Amino acid sequence: MTWARRPAEETPRAEQRTVVDDRGRHWTGTVRSGSQRRGEEHAEVLFVCEDQPSERKRIARLRIPAAEVDDRWRAMDENDVREVFRRSMSG
Repeated sequence: MTWARRPAEETPRAEQRTVVDDRGRHWTGTVRSGSQRRGEEHAEVLFVCEDQPSERKRIARLRIPAAEVDDRWRAMDENDVREVFRRSMSG
């Protein structure tokens, strides 16, 4: 098996967005390449709780190629980010 390095312009810049959940906790979401098989074909958001560091991290899969996720993630409004958070699962 050989590994190929992805071009830098196709690597998400890990821009962060914040969301407040129904319990009032603040979460920071960071986009990244997918961690599952064929991860370059989709991106993920990793959410970390800022108020409770012991809270389990949450992961949401996006149906957006990793090479395109930066612009789409920045363009999402607060409701879109909140919806991504609601779809996320404990990781």
